Amino acid sequence: MRKSYNENMKIIAREPYLAKIRPFYDSRYIKALTGVRRCGKSELLYQIIRELKSRGIKEDHIIFLDLEAKSGEDITTRKALEKRIDSLVKDEEKYYIFIDEVQHIRKFEEAIASVRASYNCSLFVTGSNSKLLHGKLQDRLTGRAKEFEILPFTYSEVLQFKEANGIPLQEDELEDYLRFGGMPQRFDEVDEDGIRTYFSDLFASIVEKDVYGNHKKLNKFEFENVAHYILSTTGKPFSALSIAKYLKEQKAKEEQRGFANTVNDYAKYLEESYLIRECRPYYLKGKESLNGAKKYYCVDVGLRNTFGNFVELDDTFSLEEAVYQELLYRGYHVQYGKMPNGEIDFVASKNRKKCLIQVAYSIDTEKVYEREYGAFDKIKDNSPKYVLSLDKKDTSHNGITHLNALDFLKGEADLILT
Repeated sequence: MRKSYNENMKIIAREPYLAKIRPFYDSRYIKALTGVRRCGKSELLYQIIRELKSRGIKEDHIIFLDLEAKSGEDITTRKALEKRIDSLVKDEEKYYIFIDEVQHIRKFEEAIASVRASYNCSLFVTGSNSKLLHGKLQDRLTGRAKEFEILPFTYSEVLQFKEANGIPLQEDELEDYLRFGGMPQRFDEVDEDGIRTYFSDLFASIVEKDVYGNHKKLNKFEFENVAHYILSTTGKPFSALSIAKYLKEQKAKEEQRGFANTVNDYAKYLEESYLIRECRPYYLKGKESLNGAKKYYCVDVGLRNTFGNFVELDDTFSLEEAVYQELLYRGYHVQYGKMPNGEIDFVASKNRKKCLIQVAYSIDTEKVYEREYGAFDKIKDNSPKYVLSLDKKDTSHNGITHLNALDFLKGEADLILT
């Protein structure tokens, strides 16, 4: 089995994900674990396997096929997959079948539909391209598949991981996370140069397999130039035309407008590979009069900073990215609030309830205080309103609650929704 981390490292149980998947261990649903490469999907499969074994499932009734390693070698078609499974299934008892990086099988949605129908099995798959798993899988297997999107480590998981492995916490542990993020394998590196190289290599691997592999005629130099720019500016309103004007400054306006379509395509390819995620506007007032630009957030703040500036860190945007990932990890649906003359960083909702959130690194001046708290002034919405910052002083005011962002990221504070 291909390992996700240094084999000497102890692996933490990612209980929030396991708790969501566990009720379906014996279900006929296909369990699809999706997310960016190297975020920990394979390790979650191993954790599920260990739980199955602890329940008494026999090892020879667990089939693991890693399509990027020896155990999945030459399995590129439905026929090859069925032939391999046929060779391993010996009786009529239930088998637990795990297929890692299933998108390597041609017409994989037909292949796994066939496996599900042909064998007494519980089927788990992983994939790293949303175009495949959101499109073909859903079209073919509507009502027969459950998707679980996996993210890199959150800040609280980083603390758990370091404690499990006896790695001393730094004085500026949160600063380290806001700079380098939570991709599990980055903890194998010993210095900043090694981490930067790791992220550059990871990006190159992802785009080679999940972008260039699906878009053969792509101009690689041009794509990477645009991709680096998009990744380094995530969290800000996205305008393909503005990016085109910036990158094609010396070109005619007509060419810039044409290139804007290409920029949109490139953003879509990054989203398909789970490198970025779209954050759509939530209209807080006057929906019909607004034309809110979408935003993208990078899957990991370390990847964002790799193509931005590790030296002069944009503290507020890094903290905002970390809060965004934490909200997703906790199961919130996240949008940004849009008004005719302003924005709210996040509208977090769950079970038809919501709250509004502003994020600031520090409320250290009257100007920042007015900006963050004043953002709520024109909002009639009665939902709970929060300002998250790293300040220890509680600056709650006029029904707006201040939360310490560190407490929130550590899982020691939560939100109230109405």
